[in-house]
This record gives sequence, structure tokens and C-alpha cells, in this order.
Amino acid sequence: MFTLWSDIDRLFNRSFADWMLRDRACREGFGNLRMNLIDAGENLEFMAELPGVEEKDMDLSVHNDTLTFSAKRTIARDKDQTCYLAERGDYDIRRSIALPAKVEADKAVATLKNGILHVVLPKAPESKPKQITING
Repeated sequence: MFTLWSDIDRLFNRSFADWMLRDRACREGFGNLRMNLIDAGENLEFMAELPGVEEKDMDLSVHNDTLTFSAKRTIARDKDQTCYLAERGDYDIRRSIALPAKVEADKAVATLKNGILHVVLPKAPESKPKQITING
């Protein structure tokens, strides 16, 4: 009997937690952001999907080996219309990503094209691999 109640309790808690997270995601725009951080040898490359965001609504910085960006999107709505489905919403996102290597922030290049933010961060000389000569 205890197992049945435990299973029901676990199912209820998991379903409720999932529902709460989904509801929060709909209201706050979470879950819309997909990112990649890639080590491309000489550079680190960061990409993020930000559909509907314009350059003027973004902020991007590097400080203490952390890339921080924020983006804001507002969807225009007509108050006189009835909405039956709303999966696209406003969002205001701020994320900080720890970088795995020191970078030269003053040489970074960022572009936003077709809703994709692409940031190329050149690695600092001290972060680049050094070849060691082996003496025999």
C-alpha cells in the first residue's frame, strides 16, 4: 500500500513541477534560447538563437572570463483581437556563460543575422597551446 501512495505522490509532484516550469516558460520566455559554445582552435565561438530580437535590444560584454548578454523581444498585440493560441511571447533574457579560456575581448566580433547571434572571441596568447620541443 505504501508503494502505491508513494507512486501517486511522486507522479503528482512531478506533473505539478513540470506544469509549473512549462507555465513559467510561457510567461517568461524561457526555453526559447538555444546556445552553443565551441572551441574553434584560435577562437571561441558562441552562437545563440534569438528570433525577433534586434541589435538595439541586445547587450553583450566579456568580463573576468565570462560572456554576458541580454536580449529583449516584445511581440505587438492588438487588444481588440481574441487570442486562441499564444506560443510566441515577449521575453527579457540575461545569461552569463563561463568561458573555458581567456579571450581578447577588444578583438571580439559579434553579428546578428536571421535571428542568430554569432560571437567570435579570439583566445588570448596565454590560452593558446604551446609546442614543446623534445630534446634527446
